[in-house]
Amino acid sequence: MRKASIIIGLFTLFVSNTYSQSAEDALRYSRIFYSGTARFNGLSGAFGAVGADFSTLATNPAGIGLYKKSEMTFTIAPTDAYASTTYNGITSTDYRLNFGIGNLGVVFSIKPYPKNNKSALKNFNIGFGFNRQNDFNNSVLINGVNTKNSLMQSYVNTLNAALTPENSILYDYPFDIGLAYGTNLIYYDTLRRKYACDAEFGGVIQNKQITTYGSMNELDFSFGANFSDKLFVGMTFGVSSINYYENSIYTETRTRDTIPNFVSLAYHYDLHTRGTGMNFKMGLIYKPVSWVRFGASIHTPTWYPMMRDQWLATMQSTFTNPDWNETQASPLGNYDYRLTTPFRAMGSLAFIIGQSGLISADYEYVNYSQARFNSAYDSYDNVNNQIKSDYQSWGNIRVGTEWRIYNFLIRGGFGYFSNPYTGTTNNSERFQASGGFGYRVKHFFADVTYVWSKMNQDYYLYNARMVNPAAISNYTNTVSTTIGFRF
Repeated sequence: MRKASIIIGLFTLFVSNTYSQSAEDALRYSRIFYSGTARFNGLSGAFGAVGADFSTLATNPAGIGLYKKSEMTFTIAPTDAYASTTYNGITSTDYRLNFGIGNLGVVFSIKPYPKNNKSALKNFNIGFGFNRQNDFNNSVLINGVNTKNSLMQSYVNTLNAALTPENSILYDYPFDIGLAYGTNLIYYDTLRRKYACDAEFGGVIQNKQITTYGSMNELDFSFGANFSDKLFVGMTFGVSSINYYENSIYTETRTRDTIPNFVSLAYHYDLHTRGTGMNFKMGLIYKPVSWVRFGASIHTPTWYPMMRDQWLATMQSTFTNPDWNETQASPLGNYDYRLTTPFRAMGSLAFIIGQSGLISADYEYVNYSQARFNSAYDSYDNVNNQIKSDYQSWGNIRVGTEWRIYNFLIRGGFGYFSNPYTGTTNNSERFQASGGFGYRVKHFFADVTYVWSKMNQDYYLYNARMVNPAAISNYTNTVSTTIGFRF
């Protein structure tokens, strides 16, 4: 038999321990897809041994040491994100357009000695501004027919496995199962003495719209030096900020009227994550001869001591009996915690072909299994162990080239960001290709670059043992434009 409706709003207005961060959250904030100036993007970020570009403050800060003049840059970078999803044989598409800022910064070049001085120190440069590290703007649509089970059955399995008493459901699961219980989607069957639902064996159209937006940005405060035009060193203090929003709407609708009572459900979920962290970066570039440059840099882990999640959910049910129709809202969830992202190291090589052009390459090492959550309130042992087992150390590769024709420059690049997972599930390799051009005169420059990227990923609507993955192909198209002035 079905229970009477319970008003969750009277339950509580604040919950701090019923939502936990996942390994996927740690990976989201540990992966960095550097953006910045259009010139940097034109070479797909392969600037670790090239230098003299503001974006290098976030990758190899020794690049600041190669500046000979002061410079100010500003970059706009609108992005079109497109997703194609296949779930149970049905393909759906969606897209999202976003206007973003790639970078804004200034570098001051200081010559502390007269030109005829024999000191090894040729320049001392300082710079500050911000560079974008990740863009979360995306929209994914998943749609398909499930003939085996439903989200409701997943909830039922959880309650039956835990032998959860009815009077504990709202307290233990206020953001999902409790809402389904409060809207009559699951109920206690007194005859079978266990929890049940109407769509136990599927027969439902499942649809989920996931919209994400926000970004990771970093304020960079850097200084660097040029020694004898051979050795360039630099250091950056970075203040990283996370601002991530996720809004999702999940629906199930019966495919035929043979399912008793149930017609449809709608589950809305909203999440906002924000945090501020800090890190240090150190690097060097060495020129043994005029046409070869070697670069190396290390990045400390980024420590986020002030992460906060806020979330809210609602559930709506529709039945053939209108008296059972309900809408329930969860309490507002809040939780503060800490996050540490992995250490990074980069090695770079560049060949400079006189005044005509250059070819460069970067290798970035990062071990995603090093990310860690912690909190003064709860233990994160389980999720941290999952991070260690699910993720691996590998590397990212970026290559690029640039060629000059009088005052014009042509650029191209390619980037490969390796699979962060230990298995084949959620592969998440990312491929990137870029091309662009620029115009440079003594006190002014302008650059335009187009960047295309693709990443495949498996997504499970709920329990991976119950549903097939939705195969998602994410594509992004970004056109960045930089305006700069030298003084």
